Amino acid sequence: MTQFTAPLAIKLRLKGGSGPNANWHWEIHDADAKVIKTGSAVGPEHKAFATARIAKEKLEQTAGN
Repeated sequence: MTQFTAPLAIKLRLKGGSGPNANWHWEIHDADAKVIKTGSAVGPEHKAFATARIAKEKLEQTAGN
């Protein structure tokens, strides 16, 4: 079981495109700036962030069990 001592951080990077065709790469980092999970999303920034936030919440939920 993995335990996180500090909140996880989400980092977004625009990889290409613009508007509805933007390609975003997201990473979830722990307190030591170590990458825990990565992914990508296509669309506006707020949708890419929401995708990363859901992944972060799932990680936090599994770490809490």
